[in-house]
Amino acid sequence: MSTDLSRERLLDAIEAQAGLVRFALEGAGGEGADLSSPVAACPGWTVHELVAHLGTANWWGGANVREANPEVRARGMRAVMESAPAATEGADALARWYAGLAEGAIETYAETEPDAPVWTFAGPGRADYWLRRQLHETAVHRWDLECALSGEAGTTPLMDDVALDTIDEFCTALRPIMSAALPPLPVTIRVRAGEHEWVLPGAEGEDGQTAPEVELTGPPETLALLLWGRVGSDAEGLEVTGDRRGLDAALEAGLSI
Repeated sequence: MSTDLSRERLLDAIEAQAGLVRFALEGAGGEGADLSSPVAACPGWTVHELVAHLGTANWWGGANVREANPEVRARGMRAVMESAPAATEGADALARWYAGLAEGAIETYAETEPDAPVWTFAGPGRADYWLRRQLHETAVHRWDLECALSGEAGTTPLMDDVALDTIDEFCTALRPIMSAALPPLPVTIRVRAGEHEWVLPGAEGEDGQTAPEVELTGPPETLALLLWGRVGSDAEGLEVTGDRRGLDAALEAGLSI
């Protein structure tokens, strides 16, 4: 079964995720977020550094679409990141900065034909590549932000259709590219969510033997968070069948860059 989201759904979802980022920064009751809070999923980063990264990433996605050059990636990320308000200026200032960049990128996606030529991580591609990529970038880092500020129990659930597409993008579009810079998987990982299945192939042994297998089933959001290294194999709702030791070794090494 396909996990393809319509363009309208992608636009609606990224707008919602960006809005949640701003809401988390502004805080309930107008009390701004503590920008010095550490972000467990991004060791060494504070909330301020996380949002500066995310705002820059959101801008860059839109910039690649605006450049409309399938051969060259957009430049200027450092200047955008350096334009983020200092932590001393407070959470409201950072929220406004972030919202301006995210809204500008979303407007670009809405105004550009989805098949317009652009540069992508996989080479020349379509403009809607960046709408999808930045939706999932925002969704994962929104979870990081909420978790840093309120704990895992305080995170906003990700809708199943979006989470399924997060898994699909990871397994079919990103992992094949990232795998070149990562250790070979010691185990073949089968990911199942309802009627959907994805396979991350493990490395063959020196004697040509196929890699052992492990199967993961569970809620789409939990599976997506596991692939991106946000939760472990013991996360609530996950079922693990097969070589759990191999799975834990793969997760310890990291499935993503």
